[in-house]
Amino acid sequence: MSLIVGLGNPGKQYENNRHNVGWMVLDELAGRHNLQFDKNEKKAMTATGLIGGKRVLLAKPQTYMNLSGEAVRGLVDFYKVDLEQVLIISDDLDIPLGTLRLRQSGSAGGQGGLKSIIQHLGTNAFNRVRFGIGRPPGRMQAKDYVLQDFKGDDAILVREVADKAADAVETWLKDGIDVAMTQYNGDVQKNQPQSQTSPEEDLTLYLRAHELSPNDPGPIDKIVGALKRMGRIDEAADWHLKAAALLDKQGKPGRAISQREKAASLRPDLIDVHHQIAAAFLEQGNAKKAVQRLLILSSHFEKQGQFDEAIKAVEEALAINPQHPKAQAIYEQLQERAAG
Repeated sequence: MSLIVGLGNPGKQYENNRHNVGWMVLDELAGRHNLQFDKNEKKAMTATGLIGGKRVLLAKPQTYMNLSGEAVRGLVDFYKVDLEQVLIISDDLDIPLGTLRLRQSGSAGGQGGLKSIIQHLGTNAFNRVRFGIGRPPGRMQAKDYVLQDFKGDDAILVREVADKAADAVETWLKDGIDVAMTQYNGDVQKNQPQSQTSPEEDLTLYLRAHELSPNDPGPIDKIVGALKRMGRIDEAADWHLKAAALLDKQGKPGRAISQREKAASLRPDLIDVHHQIAAAFLEQGNAKKAVQRLLILSSHFEKQGQFDEAIKAVEEALAINPQHPKAQAIYEQLQERAAG
């Protein structure tokens, strides 16, 4: 069994913080492979299942960041996990946002969660994915910066990096840490194989590959990349939706949701897609994610000045969880703005 630990803080107020990128990567993996965090053990919420035919335990320590080692040591001892099969995903202030660095070992680098894990395991010889979040601006304290949510373009970029980090974890499971480091260390946007052809030529090639293998989502990902390089964002969003439909047919709902989320991030005006994402999360029993999606939709409406529609979206969220504090607060604010 491989143990994959994402570092973060428990609680809704922290879920979109810079400090919680480890949990974001685990959520991406769980979504892709239909795994559920349905067990609370050894001071962690865990999900078990198969990724690429290999048995894995995904873990989100519930100890708060700086005591993460308590949960990791408990899980390692209970499941008798070889340290070579342990992978820790953490944020890193010294690495720019958009950059990943995989390592076989190393110091904590000032990261409190890693420091705790090294202390409790008695060694720093474990694999890790360091997810760059960059340094705080101006005189802001690091402790305040890491507890801020990602916003604007950073909120879009972090989703892309989390997606690549999940790819890196899958590669680690399949091919080992050396291969994963070679493929994923660096800027996820720039550290890609450079094409010797134009985006237009690439697009023609990838479209042909899709025609030859219509049930393979791989060419679709490349089509999307080519379209983005050409600035054809609306078409890229459409292809994300085609990939989602294909993955639905293949019985991969988690990956289908991920594709729809990417489409909606490119085109927030895809209202039906937001509702489809929320419905899919509800079908998986994930009310938390469904509410999050409806609040994202509400935010889109609010930015467009469509307060009535924004209120309706929040009402849908509250119908799922009437006690959701953030939804309640947004609802009250929108009511005031609509009245004014």
